[in-house]
Amino acid sequence: MYASRERGAAAVEFALIVPLLVTFLFGIVEGGTRYSQQNEVNHWAYLVARDLSIDPTKSANSIVTTLKGSDTNSYTVLVSPTALCTSSTNNEVTVTISSPRTSPSGIFGGYTIKGKGVARCEN
Repeated sequence: MYASRERGAAAVEFALIVPLLVTFLFGIVEGGTRYSQQNEVNHWAYLVARDLSIDPTKSANSIVTTLKGSDTNSYTVLVSPTALCTSSTNNEVTVTISSPRTSPSGIFGGYTIKGKGVARCEN
């Protein structure tokens, strides 16, 4: 008698749990992707700041283009101060890179990742 009353219980439980599991899966993928992209842009910013602190005559955009490789995302590079490594008080290079990205699932739309790198001048 009890078996006939519990006949569809597993299907109902499955139907209740699956949306939760799918939501967690999308959250893990989105969070992991954003974390990876943030690390990538921070690393670019640090490498550009490091290169500019060694040779201030280089172009920050050309360094980022070299680092990007086949990445098709656009980016904006801000370097401060404008006169790099010119005095003892001006002995740091700060690079900020902004890179617009889109969510891998497309559900959350677009967002901008900002990375910042600082390096002391070598001279």
